[in-house]
Amino acid sequence: MSHANIPLHGISAAATHRGNVRQVNEDSYLDRPDIGLWAVADGMGGHTAGDLASRMVVQALETAPQHRFPGRTVASLRACLEDANRRLCAEARRRGAAVIGSTVAAVSAVRGQCILLWAGDSRIYRLRNGTLHQLSHDHSQVQALVDQGLLTPDAAEEHPTAHIVTRAVGAEETLEVDAQICELKDRDRFLLCTDGLTREIPESDIAELLVRIELNAAPQALIDEARNRGAHDNVTAVVVDFLPPETTQGEPAV
Repeated sequence: MSHANIPLHGISAAATHRGNVRQVNEDSYLDRPDIGLWAVADGMGGHTAGDLASRMVVQALETAPQHRFPGRTVASLRACLEDANRRLCAEARRRGAAVIGSTVAAVSAVRGQCILLWAGDSRIYRLRNGTLHQLSHDHSQVQALVDQGLLTPDAAEEHPTAHIVTRAVGAEETLEVDAQICELKDRDRFLLCTDGLTREIPESDIAELLVRIELNAAPQALIDEARNRGAHDNVTAVVVDFLPPETTQGEPAV
């Protein structure tokens, strides 16, 4: 059933963990079902103040004015991220650091449509009718090689440059953010996550967990599974179910 017949709303749950190796959690998330806005951000590893960068990104998104139309929402969210980009570049100059940056993946629900924005390798997935589909497209060195046919997706996961992103908020003076608008359907389940999750758990196993586990427990279950498999990086997951207004409790997706 599509938004044409039922005005869907999003209910959500979120969790984050520093993982089994890192001492600091440089991930941040935004979980605001009240305004229909969700995001994850991953401070760039190996750089200065990644935790500051990810917090600045989600805080900037949270200040975005709400609009009734998807196009204006895209413009508003872009403007907030561009402002965060300017402030992070200025902070890096002030500290004498090469880069203070963060990836971002954001979802906003407006009038039965879903707005996606992303930069970097944090991801947005949609589970619909039991099938998981990655909606975002990684901005990374290995993804560029996969796109050119020079590397298989399986080999990309083990490539020595798998952690290097080609876009991030704060990485360059001019920010490039991809955006997409898609139609929502009843019982769509969205997952926003940092690469600490997808590097540990294959998509088939992520799909199985999302199908089987109810909403409130899903983010922590994904993180627990990542930790069971090593969790070499910080891990963050935000899960959003789009349901009719009278539905108040998330159920396992089917």
